[in-house]
Amino acid sequence: MISCDEAALICNKSQYHEASVSEKIKLKLHILFCSTCKSFSRKNKQLSSLFEKAKLIVLSDAAKEDLKQKLRDNL
Repeated sequence: MISCDEAALICNKSQYHEASVSEKIKLKLHILFCSTCKSFSRKNKQLSSLFEKAKLIVLSDAAKEDLKQKLRDNL
């Protein structure tokens, strides 16, 4: 059985489609017995869903650096 910390890590990886099949199975087994991790997993999925619906626009790394430089120049 995996620890709650490991379950949280796998849950986060699974959210971004980075978890392996064996990790997903371990997580599902852990969630069967741990109500805390079950709640965390459910809330994590809800949060991901909200972010997808929000259609947030993120600056590219180059745009972030450009903005930082402009702020430094103006201070």
